[in-house]
Amino acid sequence: GLMLPPLAASASDKSLITQFCRTAVKAELQRASTVPTEGMVEDTCRCFLAKVQDGAGIQTAQAICKAKAADTYGL
Repeated sequence: GLMLPPLAASASDKSLITQFCRTAVKAELQRASTVPTEGMVEDTCRCFLAKVQDGAGIQTAQAICKAKAADTYGL
């Protein structure tokens, strides 16, 4: 996996991570033929950014936030 240093993320890092997240979430939803509900991508990526900043790995953050989104949005 991608090794990122613990993030005291600068604004540009945050927007890069958020952009990466949005792309990944949208791609995954497309594969699942799911139309994202309003705010779902943003919520998931906010969660992802927060977890990564707390020191979770990319995979861990993805798994946690994906489960949370599935729960919240009934996927």
